[in-house]
Amino acid sequence: MQQLKGLSAYKQQSGNATRDDLIKGHLGLVKKVALHIAGALGGDVPKDDLLQAGMMGLLDAASKYEPSRQIPFEQYARIRIRGAVIDELRQWDWRSRTDREHGQKIRDAIQKLQNRQGKAPTEQQIADELGVSLERYNRMLQAGSSGALLSLDSLTQGEASASVIEVNDDDSVEIITESEEASKALTKALKELPEREQQLMNLYYIHEFNMKEIGQILELTEARICQLHQQALLRLRSLMEAWNRES
Repeated sequence: MQQLKGLSAYKQQSGNATRDDLIKGHLGLVKKVALHIAGALGGDVPKDDLLQAGMMGLLDAASKYEPSRQIPFEQYARIRIRGAVIDELRQWDWRSRTDREHGQKIRDAIQKLQNRQGKAPTEQQIADELGVSLERYNRMLQAGSSGALLSLDSLTQGEASASVIEVNDDDSVEIITESEEASKALTKALKELPEREQQLMNLYYIHEFNMKEIGQILELTEARICQLHQQALLRLRSLMEAWNRES
């Protein structure tokens, strides 16, 4: 009944819009989101599977959308589509146990240094905390790049498992999830990233450039952009884990 009320309200606000209209009008969004995620993963990713998962996310969004929440349907659908694609990727999760352990060690090191210094640690400081060379640290980042992509969408608890970074009229960045408190915490965490990583995240999530294009803009190799993307997400995850413990 609640779903019907939501669709009825949308129909009243948007002329003769129906569930089918919402779906047909946003098929392109499914392809855009799914292929954007696939591009960050690289390798032989079954794109058809991601597109199918994204379609299920769109169907779910059309059924559950409630205009009373004052969130545009496209924004809400993007959250649902991305979440569905991420859930599909989680089922594949091809990371080795070693890659998982490396990710946890890096997050722990970042969190210790952040608490100790009160600011984001440098790559060299993280490597020193781990007791490895900078070259070895970057290899650890590269090996876990697929896992890092998933981490932004698992920073919050409950249903708020997917997020969208938006830019406001005043150029300030806001992260939208299905939890207002989580949105505020993620937005705050994003602002604590080093400037170059903030720029990378803006280019990827807001402007939707792929890793190769971001590399050209920042004059870095695609592999280096993947490393920095991984590092930025691990920083965010570390900050959000601290927020979850405090909330």
